[in-house]
Amino acid sequence: MELLSIMLIRIDELERVGDVYVNPRNLRAKPLLLKTWRDFLSLDEKTYGIYARTIYNPRERFLVTDEFSEARAIDLSALYRSFLMDAEYFCGGENLRYQLQVGEFEGLPFANGWTGSKVVLVGEAPGRRGCGKTGVCFYRDASGMLLRKTLFSLGINPDFVYITNAVKCNPPNNRLSRVPEGAYELLARELEILRPGTIFALGRTAERALKELGFEVEYLRHPAWYVRRGVHEPNDEMLAEYAKIREAFGEWTP
Repeated sequence: MELLSIMLIRIDELERVGDVYVNPRNLRAKPLLLKTWRDFLSLDEKTYGIYARTIYNPRERFLVTDEFSEARAIDLSALYRSFLMDAEYFCGGENLRYQLQVGEFEGLPFANGWTGSKVVLVGEAPGRRGCGKTGVCFYRDASGMLLRKTLFSLGINPDFVYITNAVKCNPPNNRLSRVPEGAYELLARELEILRPGTIFALGRTAERALKELGFEVEYLRHPAWYVRRGVHEPNDEMLAEYAKIREAFGEWTP
């Protein structure tokens, strides 16, 4: 149990500063002032640390708030350990080899978020400058930070949504040629543990993988689609599209 619980982070271990939560263990230095999520996302990595703008890190991936979410987090931690034991099967050989080159953390990317969330977001695969580098899904690179800004703008703290990818390892040159057979199996087991109310597929690759597995999904254009068109701050079009997440998330106050 001790080896598994290392993946968990409890709500009472976080600090609320302004309208955001911070993980004290992610900070090299404590911010002098935080009032809004914009202050939170503008924290300088060199001063505050690479994981300062999220509550997650490679050793603390699953937020738990009660016994129900803790049971799920423990099952997910066990699944992650199974993934590490046969990562080539679950990721695909070339994806795994590339991920090991670009990752700058212990372990491999998997998923992160509140395990009691009614909402799960599924992307395609980690990006080289984002999840592939840090181990935290949709974090640090342009598409990841656009997603986080969009969710915050909609009144949702992205740290309280469960986020994962169809393929857990970063493919060479950020181009996924296919979804390996093992990735389907791993994603199915992950979602069976979570049993979310709504699954959002970010991009067509994720949508195809989820439909292949028989899950009902809501499709959203991947944040990278907007980034490629010069969008780096949430615009009206993206906010209108992603408002579906707000509707599905419901009300929750920690």
